[in-house]
Amino acid sequence: MSLACAAKKIKGRAGTEVKLRVRRPSEDKSVEDKVFDMTITRARITVPTVRGWQRTSSGKWLHMVDEENKIGFVRLTSFSSDTASGLEKVLDRLESEGMRGLILDLRWNTGGLLDSAVDVADKFIDGGLIVKRKAGFGRQPDPDYEMARSKGTHPDYPVVILINGSSASASEIVAGALADDQYERATLVGARTHGKGSVQGITGYPSGRAQLKYTMAYYHLPSGQRVESKEAMKEKGRDDWGVGPDVEVELTSDELKKMFEVQRSNDVLVRADHDDNDKAVQKHTIEETLAADPQLAVGLLVVRSKLLQDRTLARLDN
Repeated sequence: MSLACAAKKIKGRAGTEVKLRVRRPSEDKSVEDKVFDMTITRARITVPTVRGWQRTSSGKWLHMVDEENKIGFVRLTSFSSDTASGLEKVLDRLESEGMRGLILDLRWNTGGLLDSAVDVADKFIDGGLIVKRKAGFGRQPDPDYEMARSKGTHPDYPVVILINGSSASASEIVAGALADDQYERATLVGARTHGKGSVQGITGYPSGRAQLKYTMAYYHLPSGQRVESKEAMKEKGRDDWGVGPDVEVELTSDELKKMFEVQRSNDVLVRADHDDNDKAVQKHTIEETLAADPQLAVGLLVVRSKLLQDRTLARLDN
């Protein structure tokens, strides 16, 4: 059975029940796998897109990665209709706790809603262009402009955005706009983004058995440069697709594996009555988390250096 087929059978109308038979492999090869049935009630599931660096046993996310310097951390897994409002709540709380710098993690965020990306970028820019959508072929209609508003802009504390090759579409809009030469609102740390700077539409055929996906326009950042496609740039022998980092930090396969292991342990929510003889899930300290994630560690150093620079300039002015 394919994944899509299994999902179709499990999903259904909220409030109805579905019976699952689960086989759980035994760690002891001499013991047969455990097989049991469970009945679950279907419900509408909203997956939170705003996360911290670690989740406590009560389900609360921890967002302060440096208590001494008051540096916050927020990871956005996608851009949904609730992302901007969820981020606003976290920023308000962190700022009430004295936050002086922020790390925004957009790694492995493949995008989502354009309006959500614009609302997120708007929180850090008090006016001006965020992104322009412009057709690059055929008839040339007027471009669409997404502008920042002065209302609701957060304080001008240092911001670092973590990016990598899986940061795409809406992530590239946010990272590109905040790091654009016109604003220089954020410093990008990590690796070059995916390179999906296109606006696409989908048209379904009446039979419901086929769809046509087509490119309608391209994204342009505030200074005018287009978010170029990786495939198109490779064909030209160029490597400047997507959005490039200000501070490049590439991870090896071993570093990625270790980072995923630590992040998975920090993310998991364990029931308080967890008592099935499994190994206890280990939550890692911030020091262990930074040691396993060089990109986050460098991002933290960048924010600390900017805070130190601000303090030095403030003393010189006085």
